[in-house]
Amino acid sequence: MRFNERAAGAVVYLLRERSLYLVLHNKFGWDFPHGLIKEYESDIAAALREIYEETHLKVDLMPGFAERVVIRFSRRGRTIYKEIVMYLARAYTEEVQLSKEHDSYAWLDYEDALDKLSRDEMRRVLIKANNFIKSVILAR
Repeated sequence: MRFNERAAGAVVYLLRERSLYLVLHNKFGWDFPHGLIKEYESDIAAALREIYEETHLKVDLMPGFAERVVIRFSRRGRTIYKEIVMYLARAYTEEVQLSKEHDSYAWLDYEDALDKLSRDEMRRVLIKANNFIKSVILAR
């Protein structure tokens, strides 16, 4: 499949007594931090840049987790296919400074984050990320 747009981002989580997940709100709904990949930019570099631009968080990407999501939407009467590479990123603080493209954010537990997300595609990524955290990261 040929994609009109490519993007990268991450499920950003914080370990407390349980995992908390960062969701951002904009005019399209609730989602994880992500954005378009610039020309000559790697997927990982784009994900880290977008997380920082949208939240001012410095995070660590967790090795071994990467999910590809395809989102279809309409823009000015044209169908757009966007591929998004989603990583898993650990944050170390709850202190978020939102960019102008978002109007709200929340750190939510797994169930609340599943309910809040606007897209089923991102819910599936969250399910996989949560399972990865439980089976790989917390099992160490």
